[in-house]
Amino acid sequence: MKCPYCNEAMEKGLIESSEPINFMREVRFVNRANEKKGEFNLAKPPFGGRASVEVWLCRSCRKIVIDL
Repeated sequence: MKCPYCNEAMEKGLIESSEPINFMREVRFVNRANEKKGEFNLAKPPFGGRASVEVWLCRSCRKIVIDL
């Protein structure tokens, strides 16, 4: 995949966490997405596992693209 910002080649990989991976507009102490505030859950860990989302990384301009 080509980077949409600088047109360099991107690498496919993962971001993972033992906690849910959420998009939030501001930092909160509890890592739970609240859809009423426009927050969005990207991945939930399975019981005893880790949450992960596939991403594309551009090392040139340090951007990440998440394709859900």
